[in-house]
Amino acid sequence: MPASAISEGQAIRWISEGGLFSESIRVAEEVPLALIYNGEPFSVMMVSPVDLENFVIGFSITEKIVDNARQISGFEFVDEKFGISAYVSIDKRYSDALTARKKNLVGRTGCGICGKETLEETLGRSFKVTNAKKFKNSVIQRAIKSLSAAQTLNSGVGTLHGAAWADAAGNIVEIREDVGRHNALDKLIGVLLSTNLSSRDGFALITSRASYEMVSKASAANIGMLVAVSGPTSLAINTAKESGMTLLGFARDGRQTIYANKQRIII
Repeated sequence: MPASAISEGQAIRWISEGGLFSESIRVAEEVPLALIYNGEPFSVMMVSPVDLENFVIGFSITEKIVDNARQISGFEFVDEKFGISAYVSIDKRYSDALTARKKNLVGRTGCGICGKETLEETLGRSFKVTNAKKFKNSVIQRAIKSLSAAQTLNSGVGTLHGAAWADAAGNIVEIREDVGRHNALDKLIGVLLSTNLSSRDGFALITSRASYEMVSKASAANIGMLVAVSGPTSLAINTAKESGMTLLGFARDGRQTIYANKQRIII
């Protein structure tokens, strides 16, 4: 399996002024990752094959397989013929609970809700955000201006989503990238909840739209503010309002739209 998120190769470009010519290309790797908890297969996710420990931690928490990173006692990643298997060790009481959830689902790159079978199970998982940290508009804009440059893997590729963590001054202190927007956010949450970074001291930025799944995952990590470069969905807005999270969309250089819980924005 590839050890990098990016591979290099050759392609043929056509332009109207000059016809066909060969060019060197950089392409984002996309690999199946089988998540296996205490020997029981749970789901197969399509991911970028980097920062996989971060992903396993974030995914396991935001999908409520465990409550916190301390309940994961270890991982082992094994290269297989068709992908990578992640063998994750968790407390037996949590793995027993997985038997009530559908297993062996393939989570495509765009999948953000995995192993759910009913509407109630899917949408009935709002988390209350207790983080009350406030931020100035200038701080948010500073982070937005730095976001593109912080995506080092995406440079020259153009297919990787990014999820970044900005501190109280608007400095981007962590970023994770992946072919899947939900995966990128899970990786960031994995860093946030397994290191000394505090979800109370900053906010998250994402390079994609803000869907229900993105808001749900962020609220599960007690992230008080989620800033999206693109727009939100109606369900994302309603979920943010219910959870108490501040949700911003269309955050670009010089502007942003507040969709939910404006109390964390210092005007």
